[in-house]
Amino acid sequence: MSAETPSSAVLFDLDGTLLDTPGAIAEQFASAVEAVTGVDPGVAAARRLVGRPLLEMAAGLSGSSTDSVIAQLVSEEYLTRYRELIVPKAADLLFAGVLGGLGRLADADLALAVVTSKKHASAELILESAGIRDAFAAVVGADDVEYPKPHRASGDLALTTLGLAEAGPAGAVVGDTASDIELGDALGAFTVGVTYGVCSTHQIASAAPDHVAHTFDDVVDTLLIRNRKRARP
Repeated sequence: MSAETPSSAVLFDLDGTLLDTPGAIAEQFASAVEAVTGVDPGVAAARRLVGRPLLEMAAGLSGSSTDSVIAQLVSEEYLTRYRELIVPKAADLLFAGVLGGLGRLADADLALAVVTSKKHASAELILESAGIRDAFAAVVGADDVEYPKPHRASGDLALTTLGLAEAGPAGAVVGDTASDIELGDALGAFTVGVTYGVCSTHQIASAAPDHVAHTFDDVVDTLLIRNRKRARP
């Protein structure tokens, strides 16, 4: 099968799946809330919300609503910190095996996309800084759709961008939270839950993915084996 006609799609979450950013995100989000409200919500509380859309995190940590001025100010403060303090370190935050693993998947004619709860511009920025943007034929952020993850809309948009919207169920969805597994289930995709991100092994297993992976190499090996089996006549 040629690269022009990929055999299937793999939709990746970003934070906690490709990049070891949850700790830094939690730290800077807690600092952003304190800068705006004067109250430190704590890094632990912030980490529990990593993976949710920006305004949801801001509202949850500041005790406000998503349409409040406080949530907007917290979001803006966090985005400044994100651009200045997290993005420049992106290359050092790649999980082991990601660079080579993405290449192995591409060599198997799998079409790769990122589907994230981040805003599109923020996702593009950190993928470029990490040096892996070119590995993905599509990037879908929370602001690209009316209903972000776990709703299937973001996955559908990714598949449409990849040219695989009419190819049946998505090949696979890989992520570190229940939201990612729910997205995969909504798409009828094979789901891989990783244990090295936000959720513990027990938490991700409780979301009932088709496979639980402890390393990115495990993710890649599982997807390649599955793809070879699907390609057999």
